[in-house]
Order: sequence, then C-alpha cells, then structure tokens
Amino acid sequence: MDSTCDRKRNINAKKVTIMKAKILDAFKALGFELEEMDGLGYGFQYEGKHYLYMYNEDDEDFLNIALPAVMDVEDMDNVDFYQVMDKINGTLKYVKANKLNDSMWLFYERELFGDENLQQVLSRMILHLDAGFSFLCKAMEKAEEDETAADVNEKETDEDNKKDAA
Repeated sequence: MDSTCDRKRNINAKKVTIMKAKILDAFKALGFELEEMDGLGYGFQYEGKHYLYMYNEDDEDFLNIALPAVMDVEDMDNVDFYQVMDKINGTLKYVKANKLNDSMWLFYERELFGDENLQQVLSRMILHLDAGFSFLCKAMEKAEEDETAADVNEKETDEDNKKDAA
C-alpha cells in the first residue's frame, strides 16, 4: 500500500517538475530573468515592478503570479484599505487582491489545460496584473480625494455651527 502511494507521489512530483520547467522556459523566452526567492517562488521585474511566480508543488496545473506588497495597511485608513481591496475584487475579472502580513498583494491564479501557449498565457497574466496595479493607484487617489472632501465638509460644518452658536 505504501509503495503505491509513494509511486503516485513520485509521478506527481515529476509532473510538477516538468510543468515548472516549461513555465520557467516560457518566462525566459519572453525575456524575463527569474531569480529564485527562498521557497516563495521566482521573482522577476516588469515595468519597474517586482512580480513573483509562485509554483505549487502539489498541483502542476495551477499557475499563480503575484504582485507583492503593492500597498501597506499603514498607508491608509484601515476601512479605506479594505474598501479599495473590495473595489478591486468586485471590479476586475482576473486580478484579485488579498492581505498578506501587513500589505495588499495582487494575484492572478489560473488552471493550465494541456498544451496551451504558455508564453501567451504568462504575458496576459502579467498585463492583467499591471492593469490591476494601475486600477489600485486610481482607487487610492479616489479614496484620498474623498477623504480630503470629507475633511473640508467637516471643517465647513464646524465653522457654520460656531457661527450659529454665536
């Protein structure tokens, strides 16, 4: 019984290794220089941003690329942080935002099906993540504008209340 389980585990490990090698080759064919990141996966740069290809050792058909730590929780009010995250998750189709440690990460996760063109798949994933980052920047600007407008309204209301009291 143990030998059957061991054989299945070994077959799965070989499949994962083969798929991982195909994905790494596709990244290289696209011109990316990947750097292994101590058990997290492989890091690479695109348009000045650091991305992470995170492989799953248990599932050879699972492809995950992340844009790590795009925003720290400390950068904005806690409620605004989660509202921006909700806006991303509710608006964008393929890019999803999650909180990891004390920062927001953007993820694109995908199941691979057979003989897909991995270069095309990877380039689309990266472009979607880049667009997701642009969306995040716009959402942060909007949140800051709304906060500034609320502060101005609050100040005007306080001034009006003082005049009425006098």
